[in-house]
Amino acid sequence: MPKHKEDRRTIYSKKMIRESLYELMKEKPLNKISVTEICEKADVNRSTFYAYYTDIYDLHQKIIKEFFVMQKNVIKNIKESLLQKNDIQEITYDDYYNIISYYLKTVKDNTELYKFIFNQNSTNAIHASFGKVVYHTIKDVLTPIIAESRLEELKTAFTFVSGGTTAIIMKWLEKDCQNSLEELSRNIAGYYYATFKAYTIDRTKR
Repeated sequence: MPKHKEDRRTIYSKKMIRESLYELMKEKPLNKISVTEICEKADVNRSTFYAYYTDIYDLHQKIIKEFFVMQKNVIKNIKESLLQKNDIQEITYDDYYNIISYYLKTVKDNTELYKFIFNQNSTNAIHASFGKVVYHTIKDVLTPIIAESRLEELKTAFTFVSGGTTAIIMKWLEKDCQNSLEELSRNIAGYYYATFKAYTIDRTKR
């Protein structure tokens, strides 16, 4: 059965409600925010809020769900970029660049959502969960082309570089993604390429 298309008023009201939650969560945690505060900031009445959401937590969860749906496209892009590789050493700088630039474009196109996700009052479990999803995706793709004995080493390398990437993206978001997407993609791709290039070195021969 086809989904009912939302009218402009509904889309606008939901947008204002969401943005109001974004703003309020810059000041305090979710459990300290009331529906009344959201409605006042969004300039909507409570009946409008409850027409779309059962409570604040329902609103929060719907935003998180939207975030993870969006990340599926990022993960799909990673899989498509790496699936044809027969060896980890075949992954080039350009491969990393294409993955990173695709992800950063997603971030830039949804700046306010990502600011919300990485907000200090938002739960760290959200982006930690996404990091785990991406790691397991990469692991699934790379497992056939790397030695099983080095999977834990791969996890450590990924944890190192992904943590740095998250910090860089958070700084980028703080400046409303004004710095060049292309330049940032080149820099982060270089970090990934160098890290995983180092990973391929057989340290037992040293």
